Amino acid sequence: MRIVKYIYVIALAALLVACARDKEPAEAAIKAATQAIEQIRGDAAQYAPDQLKQLEDSLKGAQDNFAKKEYKAALDAAAGLGAKAQDVAKAAAAKKAELVKSWEDMSAGIPQMMDAVKSRLDILSKAKKLPAGLDKDKLAALNAGYDGAAKQFQEAKDAAGAGNLAKAIEAGNAIKQKGMDIAATLGLKPQ
Repeated sequence: MRIVKYIYVIALAALLVACARDKEPAEAAIKAATQAIEQIRGDAAQYAPDQLKQLEDSLKGAQDNFAKKEYKAALDAAAGLGAKAQDVAKAAAAKKAELVKSWEDMSAGIPQMMDAVKSRLDILSKAKKLPAGLDKDKLAALNAGYDGAAKQFQEAKDAAGAGNLAKAIEAGNAIKQKGMDIAATLGLKPQ
């Protein structure tokens, strides 16, 4: 019976030493993972928010395990988060590059379309007789639509300049559609 008590005490002591031994590496891994996530947070929040959330959830799990003094589990959960953070950073950079290219392509084509529409509107505004299917009220509405699209394009350029490429592209698509609708009403062929 006495031997069993000694074995129990020795086993308990070994367990406590093992737990204490895992505490420092777990704490260091959580700290490193936290720093890695903070370094990528800006672009990741904007261009890869779902992946960032998964990363943050994994970090929270590691922190929760650490708080419960489950140091081995905390270490295991935090160990690969630095590499995963770099993967998320790469995904965010790729998405940003894709959006930049889309915006550049779009923002290069919209002014040409808008210039053609404006030119046609100016010609029709000075004309003594309007084409069939177009009256002064409809022409005024088309001019107002053009002015709205021009204002919206400036807002889209401002959004792109501020780094909100998704908003700029969404606005650009709406402007493009509005411009094509006006052009079709004016009888202009798509470019």
